[in-house]
Amino acid sequence: MEVLTSPRRSFVRWNILGLMVVVSMITYLDRLNIAIAAPQIMAEYHLSSTDMGRIFSAFILAYGLFQLPGGWLADRFGPRGVLSAALLWWSVFTALTAIILNVLPVTLFPVVVTLGVTRFCLGMGEAAAWPGFNRAIANWIPAGERALAASLPLAGGGLGAALTPPLIASLMVAYGWRNPFYVSAVVGVLFAGVWFFYVRNRPTEHPSVNPAELSLIESGLEQRATAGEGDHLSTPWKRILLEPNVWLLFVTNFCAGYAIYIYLTWFYTYLVEFRHLSFVKGSVYTMGPFVAITIMTPLGGTLCDRAAKRYGVTASRRMIAIGGMSFAALALYSGARLPEINLSVFAFSLGAGAIFFAFSAHWATTIDIAKPFAGTVAGIMNWGGNTGGMISPILTPYLAREFGWIPAMEFAASLLLAGSLVWFLIRPEKNSLIAEPCQSGLLRVA
Repeated sequence: MEVLTSPRRSFVRWNILGLMVVVSMITYLDRLNIAIAAPQIMAEYHLSSTDMGRIFSAFILAYGLFQLPGGWLADRFGPRGVLSAALLWWSVFTALTAIILNVLPVTLFPVVVTLGVTRFCLGMGEAAAWPGFNRAIANWIPAGERALAASLPLAGGGLGAALTPPLIASLMVAYGWRNPFYVSAVVGVLFAGVWFFYVRNRPTEHPSVNPAELSLIESGLEQRATAGEGDHLSTPWKRILLEPNVWLLFVTNFCAGYAIYIYLTWFYTYLVEFRHLSFVKGSVYTMGPFVAITIMTPLGGTLCDRAAKRYGVTASRRMIAIGGMSFAALALYSGARLPEINLSVFAFSLGAGAIFFAFSAHWATTIDIAKPFAGTVAGIMNWGGNTGGMISPILTPYLAREFGWIPAMEFAASLLLAGSLVWFLIRPEKNSLIAEPCQSGLLRVA
């Protein structure tokens, strides 16, 4: 008697998530390399810490401003082409960061302006990455796997950020500060091609998705959003802009983004100047927060998915977000106060990991409340995070100069605590932006 068995399910959705992890690593490589190169650039061009802060903030300004357009483009045209084009764009400007000062005479074009404009353009491209990831996750990942899926690219960013300092520092010592920018650009161009040729906007378009995987994906997506493709729906701008959940996510991400950008911009300088570590040792210690991010982010996503099955979406998202951000606030406060360098860096590292532990709930919630427009809503939320991030590189050295590094870090901790309290007002189960079929068979927005 022949026994019929179910066909083995393909794993294309996880392969695509794996590519997201790699691309997210590249985004952190391309945004962190200038932070490691900052001491050399400042010495060569006689820049102050305030000048460098303005250059850092130029990237973050563009990155924040273009989150919404990037998310809308991913919703409208799909993450395949949008992310490929964005990756090519920011790779070009990564290379230009090293080239432009040799091309334009500094006597006519001030270094701060030249590098600021270049990093602004780089930020424009990278702004499409995370909303584009969110759009792909909304199309490819069923609800029960959503928080974990959202956490994996975030963890990839942490891994990329952990590997960047020693890698960039080693290349700079051997070949000068410009060479790593060329290497980063080449890696970005290669993976733009890989993303375009492998990824598809939806599971039904991918030749390697078999019926078993397609059935799992479609059965796990909300039925009200099976069409769920923002590229076939008019974006309900009024509903989105008047939705309280959207702006509450903006605020809580603002608080988290302020703290995270200390790690991305001034943490290395803090270790070298305030803690008196050597150039190489400082780059090694800078890995700590990003190793913690790599470990703790998928842990947050896994726990968030499991808690959702037991306690519901709202309770699970709040537990992970409030717990992570509150713990991060305590860790930053402790890290600033501990005199022993190893304990201090360990506390700071746990703080960074805890913020990203909470982020799995942030990103999953954008899909919970607005699946067909997840890219757009994620863009608004991440705009909030990068508004905080734009302020952080300028305000942090000012606070450190006027009051000391300890109060500067404690200010970031207080913002994290305030951001955690916002989650008591966020309602992930309120999915008023999700489209549902009406009697005519078309889609309308609930």
